Amino acid sequence: MSATHGIALALAVIVLLGSARLLWPPRQGSRLRLAALLVLQAASAALLYLTLVPPSVTAVAHRLTVLTANAAALQATTAVGDTVIALPEAAPGAGSMRAPDLATALRQHPGTQSLRVIGDGLPARDRDTALTAQVSWIASAPPRGWVALQPPAITAPGAVFAVRARAQGVATASAELLDPAGVVVDRARIAGDGRVRLQGVARASGRSEFSLRLLDAGQHVVDTMVVPLRTVDQPAPRVLIVAGAPGPELKYLRRWATDTGLAVQAQASAGGGVMLGDAPVALNAARLAASDVLILDERSLAALDGAQRGAVQQALRNGLGVLVRTSGPLSDSARQALRRWGLAISGSNQSVSLTLPADPDPALLQARRGPQRPASQRTAHTDEADTASRSAAAPALEQLSLRAADAGALLHDAKGAAIGGWRSIGQGRLALLPVTDSYRLVLAGRDDRHAELWSGVLTTLARPLPASATIRPGSGTPWAGERIALCNLPGPIQVRAPDGSGTTLVIDPSSGAEHCAGYWPQQPGWHQLQHGDAIQALYVFDPAGARALYRQQLRDANAVHLGDAAHASAATHRVPGPGWPWLLAFVLVSGLLWWLERRRPRADSAPA
Repeated sequence: MSATHGIALALAVIVLLGSARLLWPPRQGSRLRLAALLVLQAASAALLYLTLVPPSVTAVAHRLTVLTANAAALQATTAVGDTVIALPEAAPGAGSMRAPDLATALRQHPGTQSLRVIGDGLPARDRDTALTAQVSWIASAPPRGWVALQPPAITAPGAVFAVRARAQGVATASAELLDPAGVVVDRARIAGDGRVRLQGVARASGRSEFSLRLLDAGQHVVDTMVVPLRTVDQPAPRVLIVAGAPGPELKYLRRWATDTGLAVQAQASAGGGVMLGDAPVALNAARLAASDVLILDERSLAALDGAQRGAVQQALRNGLGVLVRTSGPLSDSARQALRRWGLAISGSNQSVSLTLPADPDPALLQARRGPQRPASQRTAHTDEADTASRSAAAPALEQLSLRAADAGALLHDAKGAAIGGWRSIGQGRLALLPVTDSYRLVLAGRDDRHAELWSGVLTTLARPLPASATIRPGSGTPWAGERIALCNLPGPIQVRAPDGSGTTLVIDPSSGAEHCAGYWPQQPGWHQLQHGDAIQALYVFDPAGARALYRQQLRDANAVHLGDAAHASAATHRVPGPGWPWLLAFVLVSGLLWWLERRRPRADSAPA
């Protein structure tokens, strides 16, 4: 029972006892006086209760206004008499008091029922602080520049990587990707939704920093941020090529694979049981398990017997990548084999022209290709021929009108239409490439486009590498000066900052199966994580070097943490009202009750 209920019960008992005293034993006298005594006694008890427990009233809550980053333009929203606190990220303003963090500000102002945040919002340091029940947020203007970045994953040397980003606040904008030397390697227009996708080529293994530059309609730089890239040497894919007949497509495909350093074995049937190329290949389970990609043409596919098709199907489900390239019409037998493996093919064997996507401008093309390899015996004619080939346009190719049902695109033409298709079958991937003469790219001097085409195809289909235990940030972008969680730790690890200082991280037992540890990087750049002989790099971004991105992520986090200011509760709360009016009424009623009880009726006059 609460104290309020106890007071009410005690007063009710007192009123009942007093009423019983007045009613029993019955007394002679005026009934009007008796009724007045009973009413005044109950009213006196009720007024005493209201004096002790006054009714609550609506009052303006004690509000604390907190200035955060970029709150200078919004300080006019503070009212006279507000308690204004400026966090370290906020610019100093008139009438504001400094506080090192939000928790300190709340301790210095006990009784705060309402909190108003002005600016970009609370940083990560203050988002764990317990807030008041009534919180509102007046957000600053949205940032202008890069507000989202998807950096490339770990890339192999020589591979093409993609960078995806989103910009806001810039009309008719364009983007440029610069390599570590400051050379532009790709350029594109920003889409209507602010998104853009740029490509670059990874060079030698190691860590590098590309740059993403945002330009306005006048080609003035609006924003620039770093794009970290990790290039790691990976085992060369083991490629097995089986052709039903020799031809230029097989010749230049094998040459490209050998020059790239792939572990390639190729053979072609010349008829009459004669095989050309490397040692004869037995398509059995053991040989297919030792390969990462199997490349067949339409003839070799149709020539497979039942045991070989079953072995390929089982290897495909175990992770092997299988590509069927067409050098001629696709027979019904080949279509049935693909259908049994899981890839249904539709369309005719009619050949149509294929135009690949256009090259970037010559300067970007040269930057993407990298330095020219020196010839063993250079002459004026060889230099002229090499220069002409490097600037030659990619020729139109030939493709068959074949489509793979419910499949992802293997390539795209100049108009963005899908060329070929692939599907996941078990742990592996099965694909069809209906291009018959990709070798013409090499003959036209565009061996780079030929290499790009086949590199993309094999990257899509190759057997996935065994998953390695990679340490990963808990969530979000790692920022210098903010705590991050590093998860999937194999044990205590040593972290080395860019300046060479080291920190030992120990797994937090409360993280459970995530195996996380807290880390507070103080410097931007590459940080080295080491456990035993295993070394991994982690890039920590500089808030000052990617200001728009940092501000947008800060606003997104506060939108979840603080909510929308338009839906914040009113800055009022219920408080006990004043008790003195009820006390005054109690004194008056009690005095009247006392007078009425003490008043004796005047005795009747004596009889005559």
